[in-house]
Amino acid sequence: MTPYVALPAGQWPEAMEHGRIDDAAFAAAYARSTDTQRAWIKTGLAAVYAALGGPMPASRLRRDALGHNLLLTDQDVPLDYVVIVCGRDFLSPSRLAAAVVPALCARVAEVAAVRVGGVWPRPLLTTLELCGVETACRVAGRDLVGLLAALPAKGRGAVVVLGGLRLPTAIPAAVEVYEARIARRAGVFAERDAAFDTDALDFAHPDMAFFQHGGVCPDRPSWASGPGGLAEALPLGYDAVYAAPARVSEALAAAPLVLGPGRETFWLWPKLPPRIFRVRRLAAGAVATLPAAS
Repeated sequence: MTPYVALPAGQWPEAMEHGRIDDAAFAAAYARSTDTQRAWIKTGLAAVYAALGGPMPASRLRRDALGHNLLLTDQDVPLDYVVIVCGRDFLSPSRLAAAVVPALCARVAEVAAVRVGGVWPRPLLTTLELCGVETACRVAGRDLVGLLAALPAKGRGAVVVLGGLRLPTAIPAAVEVYEARIARRAGVFAERDAAFDTDALDFAHPDMAFFQHGGVCPDRPSWASGPGGLAEALPLGYDAVYAAPARVSEALAAAPLVLGPGRETFWLWPKLPPRIFRVRRLAAGAVATLPAAS
């Protein structure tokens, strides 16, 4: 039997270390991004941090004396690590940021990103750079089983899966797995008082199919005209709807995420709040009682 060896801080399983992206690649991706593209990423990042409430305390401890003589201690601390995993089909800087920031808000010390079977696109590396994530790796699909098996040596952690990638079925019990998947369909309901920046949308979600309802549909491969209005949008299976602020209530009935003008590069995963990247521990005892006075 192979002896168990803990991986120290900053070191990852062999497959990740072998495919680690060097600093020069990060720097080149950042330099080749335009000022506008970096501004789009930063705008989305700031909004995600605001939506999640910013960084949590590094540790929280609460002790309550409750009924039935119960003394309850409740502690939560960050996981040891989080790994964001995606396949070559995943291309969205906004949805990547929305997966990374919750782990950062949970104060997870080590966050890494792994791409399976393909090179890292420049906008994704730039997003990781702006998030402050310094570890990005490229691995082959055949390496996934060994990579996952080795992760418990990092402690207690989680893997977040983006896009259509499917993980092997054999996953160690010490590794929590969360999936953030969508159908990659969005409805854009343009109105006179709700103009959307289609260049920003294409940059934020290059793997998304956009359907324009009303107005002139952009002449681009990922865009098509959509039928009807918001009232008829529910059966269309949109992951997000872009609509005027005045129509938010109506739009919420059509999709789980509604975004207004100025939020083209914002995304939020409702099932990835920071608290899932924390470890909660409980202790129960008896409240000390004073002896009765004689």
